[in-house]
Amino acid sequence: MPVAFVALGLVGAFASNAMEKNTAGLAGETGYKKVVGGTPPCQPVEWCDNAPGQLCKSSIDNSQLYRYISDNQCPTMLFRSIP
Repeated sequence: MPVAFVALGLVGAFASNAMEKNTAGLAGETGYKKVVGGTPPCQPVEWCDNAPGQLCKSSIDNSQLYRYISDNQCPTMLFRSIP
């Protein structure tokens, strides 16, 4: 019987961890534009909901927006459910 409780606990822990990771990818965040020669080169522009759909682009100049890592790194493209 104790083995069943341990197994049930492990299954629950893995399931909740997987759900947490899945929802984390859909959280909204500020999209950053890469500006060549800019200081800093990654500059905040507008909100991306990061839901599957279209690429998240600036409403100002239609440039692609990216995920912020540091002032010099914004490598990952973001998405938006509504253009």
